[in-house]
Amino acid sequence: MEDIKNIALDIMEEICETDEIRDDLDLDLIDAGFIDSLSTINIILLIEEKLNITLQPTDIQKENISTVNNLISFLEGKVQQSHD
Repeated sequence: MEDIKNIALDIMEEICETDEIRDDLDLDLIDAGFIDSLSTINIILLIEEKLNITLQPTDIQKENISTVNNLISFLEGKVQQSHD
C-alpha cells in the first residue's frame, strides 16, 4: 500500500511543517512537539479529504497518529473497512 504510505507522509509533513519526519517513520511526533490537540483535528480533516472517508474524532487515538508508521497502519485499516 505505497499510496497509503505517501498519503500518510504528505499529511504528517503538512501538519508538522517539516520534511524531517521522512527520516524516521517511528519518531514520536507528539513527544517531539510536532503534534498537539489542534493538529489532531487537522489530521482527521486531511484524512477525510485525501481518502474520501468520514471519521469521528473518537475514531482516532493518540497512538494512531504518534508516528508516521502508526498512521500508515491506521489508514490501511480504515481503507480496508471502507471496502468491506
